[in-house]
Amino acid sequence: MNVHRIEPARIPGLCISRTVLDDIAAHAAAEAPRECCGMLVGAGNQIDESVRTDNLEQGETRFLVDPAAQVALMKRLRGTGREILGAYHSHPKSEPVPSRSDIAETFSDDFLCVIVSLLEPERPVTRAFRIKRGRVEELTILPT
Repeated sequence: MNVHRIEPARIPGLCISRTVLDDIAAHAAAEAPRECCGMLVGAGNQIDESVRTDNLEQGETRFLVDPAAQVALMKRLRGTGREILGAYHSHPKSEPVPSRSDIAETFSDDFLCVIVSLLEPERPVTRAFRIKRGRVEELTILPT
């Protein structure tokens, strides 16, 4: 099991299962030095599943979730009471805070952005955010 340092935040309340946190960190390590990406599934403020996707960006400092994977996941979730709540990605060589491109490319105020940093690969740091009209709000991660 990975050890996560969850940084203190200003806005309470995002429950993420330890299984999801571990999977995100493992995905990040497997894809480094490229950024990994995937989707976060759950209901309300609870994330209970991470879904790995291919990063369609070719470089090492950006990500693009595969739209076909997103559509397939939306179809799988129909009628379950669960939905795609956001996306995750890694910052293999930088802090887990939204970059300028992360902020500029956010398309919904309700969408969650979870970032894992691998600056210390043996101790990934995971943080969560909502980005509303260019303003970044950090959420407290409550591991479950």
